[in-house]
Amino acid sequence: RIFSILEQRAEASGEKIRTTETQVLVATPQKHLLAARLKLISELWDAGIKAEMLYKKDPKLLKQLQYCEDTGIPLAAIVGEQELTDGVVKLRDVATRQEVEIPREKLVDEIRRRLEP
Repeated sequence: RIFSILEQRAEASGEKIRTTETQVLVATPQKHLLAARLKLISELWDAGIKAEMLYKKDPKLLKQLQYCEDTGIPLAAIVGEQELTDGVVKLRDVATRQEVEIPREKLVDEIRRRLEP
């Protein structure tokens, strides 16, 4: 009963309920980049950042970004072939859809800065 009341209140206020604590979704735009996703997500986990990725081998980028919107994940770290070559990661703010390229070694600091209240 309590949950149904809380759900009704949230629905009435138009408030979006986050269904996950994940802070960053690691995404890739091209196929065959599973290893790159795993390497990046491992770096984020080691830094204490709550990150996840879609566990499909080659998900489409649009599906990955839609997943962020549906679950309330605020940031997406996108790593493609060009980003790997340039040594950068595209960090996308899911709400505003703004993307910035950040050097890989500065990514953790930038994510922490953006997630500060």
